[in-house]
Amino acid sequence: MRVLITMMGPSIWGTFNSIWAMIRKFEYIADRVYVLTPEGDRSRAETATKMMRVLLEEHGSKPDIQYVEIRGDDMKEVVSKVRKIAEEEKASGNSIALDVTPGRKAVVLGSVFAGWERKLFDHIFYLYLESLLNASRPHILIPMSIQHPHDIIKEAG
Repeated sequence: MRVLITMMGPSIWGTFNSIWAMIRKFEYIADRVYVLTPEGDRSRAETATKMMRVLLEEHGSKPDIQYVEIRGDDMKEVVSKVRKIAEEEKASGNSIALDVTPGRKAVVLGSVFAGWERKLFDHIFYLYLESLLNASRPHILIPMSIQHPHDIIKEAG
């Protein structure tokens, strides 16, 4: 089973477009998605989830999408929650990807730190945009020439 840990950041499109890019570039179609959601941001997470569900279903997945509420500035909590998810999923033999594109820095750093020393992640995805001018649009409507999807673990070796 393919598991994705992603996060809500300043833009719903950032969360959605990075998943779309990882499907197109790396053919990573998640079966289970954990959405790290800051306290008080549930309605935006629900909107993003509806979008994710349609996208993943169009690519053959029947995704199990779960919210994981976090305090965005509590690094210890982020590390603890992400590590727990990743360890449980890894123990079940699942492939685990972390998408750092949409998150705020504290959540991204805490998430990466949670799995780094234990090598819990099979992929760390990041969608780099050369310009944020059109970032609040669907992936397909942003010029592909300025979008650069990365699998950091594979690239860094």
